[in-house]
Amino acid sequence: MPMLRYRAAFAALVFGCMLSACGDPPEEQANTPAGGSKAPTTKVASIPMDMVAAVSAGKNNSAISVHFALRATPTVNTALPVEVAIVPHNDFSSLTVHFDSQDGLATTTGNTFGPLTDVKSESPLTHQLVLLPTKEGMFMVTAGVDTEGSEGNIVRIFSIPVIVSGTPAAAPAAAPATTPAEPAKQ
Repeated sequence: MPMLRYRAAFAALVFGCMLSACGDPPEEQANTPAGGSKAPTTKVASIPMDMVAAVSAGKNNSAISVHFALRATPTVNTALPVEVAIVPHNDFSSLTVHFDSQDGLATTTGNTFGPLTDVKSESPLTHQLVLLPTKEGMFMVTAGVDTEGSEGNIVRIFSIPVIVSGTPAAAPAAAPATTPAEPAKQ
């Protein structure tokens, strides 16, 4: 019973974090004056529509944001490709990202991105991360984004939630194709 409570509490925490990330209006709406005319906005980076924002640990996504898309259903013992887009909203002299996963979700490829130098604002940086779920459950991949810029050296933390299901159900075996029996030759 305690494990069930732990899972329910963890699910509530993940759900709450995801909802809190949804509270910020898009940049375009935030800069629209009350009169309805559109104020000039800065160039906004283009990322694929199927990507979602990673949860920021401190709502510090005004300087940089991380977006991700799972490219397969998270299943035990099946490689899980994750497409990641890091979008700087300021210029940085250097940028490095370290990805860390929990027990039950191993990082097989792409645990480090960078270091990059002379990173320009609103230029999405793409990265491929491959995870290997080893058990069912809810897990977090932590992305530590280390930037150096006008504010100094700052590490910003983002979380990518992954919910892993058991092994996929085996597809029912197809019945062998039957052909009409040929009459016996005598």
